Amino acid sequence: MKNLIIYYSRSSNTETVAKEISKAVNGEIKKIELNKEISFFWAASTALLGQKAKIKTIDINVKDYDNIFIGTPVWAGKSSTPINTFINEVDFTGKNVYIFITQADEKTPILVFESIVARIEEKGGKVIDSFFVQTDMKNPLTTEQAKGPVAEWINKNNLNTSV
Repeated sequence: MKNLIIYYSRSSNTETVAKEISKAVNGEIKKIELNKEISFFWAASTALLGQKAKIKTIDINVKDYDNIFIGTPVWAGKSSTPINTFINEVDFTGKNVYIFITQADEKTPILVFESIVARIEEKGGKVIDSFFVQTDMKNPLTTEQAKGPVAEWINKNNLNTSV
């Protein structure tokens, strides 16, 4: 099985989780980058409105992968605008999709999951599972903090390919 981990991370939290997933499933990892960085206020405002962002071209073809792992931070109770753009631009037909989210709030971001799932399924994908990692706005997530939740989620889905 070929695995792709694609994510957007503004403060490194989602990136830390993405790297742990990539190690566990022996997957290729790609970071979504904005054409132009935006302020925290602008990020939250545009996410709240469900907008998309201008992102740099990503050199991948999701058709080459069996499983697609999509990671996003939560901005103002919504998925990040770079992830909105990625989901909007990709055909997920026949792909197994796994969603991972980071957020500072301790409540499970159910509405964010539901929104992402609906958009991926509209584009032909099948969302298999999702999970979120609570973060701290003032202290970036460490590899050690991410390892446990990631390992548990990967094992639950029988995806562990690491040695």
